[in-house]
Amino acid sequence: MKKILFTLLVLSQVAISQEITLKWAEKIPTKGYISILGGKNGLYYTTHTNKEDQLIGRTYDSNMNLKNEKNITFNLEDKKYLYGGAYFLNNNILHFITERQKKQDKTFLYTGFSDFNLKTLDKLNIVDEVNDDEKSINFGLRSISPDSTKVLIYHENTGRRKDPNVLVYKVYNSSITEIINEGAASLPIKSKNYSTEEVRTDNVGNVYILARIIKEKNERVKGQSDYYYKLVVFAKDKTIKEFDFDYADNDISYIDMIPGKNNTFFCTGFLTNLKGGKKKLLSDEMFFATLDCNTLKLSESKMIKVPGLYPDEIKRSEDYVPYKIRAIYEKSNGGFSIVAEQYKLIITTHTTQYGTTTHYTYYYCDIACIQTDKQTNIESITRMPKYQKNAGNPSIISTFKNDKTYVVYEDLSSNLAAENDKKTKRSTKTLFSSDSKNSLFLFTIDAEGKPSKEVIYDYKESKIKPRIMTSRATNNGEILLNADDQIGVLKIGK
Repeated sequence: MKKILFTLLVLSQVAISQEITLKWAEKIPTKGYISILGGKNGLYYTTHTNKEDQLIGRTYDSNMNLKNEKNITFNLEDKKYLYGGAYFLNNNILHFITERQKKQDKTFLYTGFSDFNLKTLDKLNIVDEVNDDEKSINFGLRSISPDSTKVLIYHENTGRRKDPNVLVYKVYNSSITEIINEGAASLPIKSKNYSTEEVRTDNVGNVYILARIIKEKNERVKGQSDYYYKLVVFAKDKTIKEFDFDYADNDISYIDMIPGKNNTFFCTGFLTNLKGGKKKLLSDEMFFATLDCNTLKLSESKMIKVPGLYPDEIKRSEDYVPYKIRAIYEKSNGGFSIVAEQYKLIITTHTTQYGTTTHYTYYYCDIACIQTDKQTNIESITRMPKYQKNAGNPSIISTFKNDKTYVVYEDLSSNLAAENDKKTKRSTKTLFSSDSKNSLFLFTIDAEGKPSKEVIYDYKESKIKPRIMTSRATNNGEILLNADDQIGVLKIGK
C-alpha cells in the first residue's frame, strides 16, 4: 500500500492564477441571507428576502452578471404562510410553503413551481397535512433523489414509549403529478429506543430511514457497543427490508448513506475501538458497504484500517476527534477518492441555584483524503492538519475534476507554511479573534495522493468572506460561494 501522509507542498500565487478563477457578483440588498438553488446551462440561481420581506429570485451568468430578477409570490395570504426553501430540479424550481389554518385545526405543506425564467406558476399542490391534535414530529421535512427526479415528503406520528412511531411518507415525481410510493408504516423500533438520523429516497422511489437504536438492557454485552444502527427500507413494491450495522468490539462513531453511480448508496462510516487505552478514542477504521437500490441487496461490510489519520503523539483529549465522510468521488480507473473531516460536538450543562446553562462546543479538525482502487483497497492516505474550535466559518466544501480532489476551507493565513501538526496554529472564534488573520484556502490532492496547499485569497485583500456551510458545489471543479449578501463562482482545474 502506498502511503502519503501530510507531506504538504506550498504553491505560489502564480500557480493559483493558472488553476483558479474566482468571480463575484454585485452585493444584494437583502434583509437576510442568500440561498443558492443551483446552476443550469451556464446560469446560476439564488433566492433571498429583500428589505420589504419579499421573496426574490435571481439569475446570474458565468461571469456573475445579473441576468434576471423577479418577485416570487404564491396565492396565499402573506402573513399566514412560512416559506420553507426550494429544490432545484431538472425541469424547474420546486418551492415549499407551510400554512396553518386555524379554522380547520390543520397545518398544510404546499409545493409551487417556478420555471427557469423565474416565472411562478399559480397552482399550489397540497403534499402533506396534519391535524393539530396529532402527535407529529418532523412535519414539512423532505428529501430529493440523487438524480432529482423523485421528491420524498414525510413526517412521523409518535406512539407511546413502548410502541413504534409511524412514518407517513409520499414519494412524488418531479412534477408533483404522480405519487410513486406512499405509506403509513410502523417502524420496527420502540419509540423510546431510537433517534432518526436520515430519511432518504432513491432514483426508483424506495424510502430509507436510518436510525440509531439504544439496546435494551438484556441485549447489552460487556465490551460491546450499547447502540447500533438500523436501515429500514420501504420499497416501491411494498416490501420492507431491514439491515443492521453493529460491529463487534466497536462503536460506530459515524455512519451515512452517500449516493454513488448506477443507482447505489454507499453505507459507510468510521468505528472507534472499545478495547481500551488510547486506541479506544481513535476513529481510524472504516466500514464500507454498497446498497444496490434496484435489487435492495446490501454487500457485506468491508473493514478498512486507515492508518495515519492521527498524529503520532496525541497530547490532548480534544485531539481524539472522530472522522466523518463528506464526499466520495469515483475516479476514471473505477477507484474512489474519499474526503473525510474530523467533527465532534460536545454538549455540557452546568446547574446552579440560578438555573441550568448548556454549552455547545464544535470541533472541525483535520482533513483526510483516502484514495482506493475499485475494490476499495487503500492506495494512499493524505492528511492535512486543521483545528477549528467553535470557529466562525467552520468545515469544508469539496469538488472533483480530472481525478483531482479539491477541498476549500477557511484557516489562519499563517498556516499556509505549516507542514505538520506542531506548526499548525489553532483557529478559534474568540472575543479577540479577527477575520483579517484568515484566508480562503484550497487543498488539492491528485490521483496518487500527492497534496498541495495554497491560499485562494487573503481576507486582508478582500473583505468578502464566503460561508463554507451555505456554499454549494454545482459541477465538477466548480463551487458557488455564498458570502451572505453576495455570491461568487470558483472554478478550479484546467
